[in-house]
Amino acid sequence: MGDAGDDVGERLVCFRLGEQELAAPIHAVKETMAPRALTRAFLVPPVLAGLMNLRGEVIAVLDLAVLLGLPRAASPGGLVLLRKQGHGKSTRAAAALLVDQLLGVVDVPTSQLVPPPAILSPDAAHYLDAVATVGNPQRPVLVISPQRILAAEILRPYSTPRRPSPVTENR
Repeated sequence: MGDAGDDVGERLVCFRLGEQELAAPIHAVKETMAPRALTRAFLVPPVLAGLMNLRGEVIAVLDLAVLLGLPRAASPGGLVLLRKQGHGKSTRAAAALLVDQLLGVVDVPTSQLVPPPAILSPDAAHYLDAVATVGNPQRPVLVISPQRILAAEILRPYSTPRRPSPVTENR
């Protein structure tokens, strides 16, 4: 029988959307921050809440509540910036998730991570990796799959690689 230290599990960044507590694996999170002013984009689905400038980098901000079909608070309480996937640890953000409240970081043993239950809607369950049991008293936390969120079908038209513009080509 191993000790509790053998059950390393996952370190999660927790946040709230409406009444639901969710989390993202810390290795997929670049940083968290307070909400910022967004520039709204026209002719895009509601899941794309807007764009923000972060230290000279334009980042798409996704409304996770819309994607998961969850209610949200009247005003957002934070942003979770997801890391670009690829080789090594990327210093660039792939996108930011609009959340109602940032809750902190928790360590969850592997034994406390289970697959999402079949009672969840298939659309929402697609974007989840697991359900974690945390805290005292214990409560469920839905663990999102950043890769599946960023690859969402509704976002596909906006995720194509940029082509060089004629203006920058001729310089």
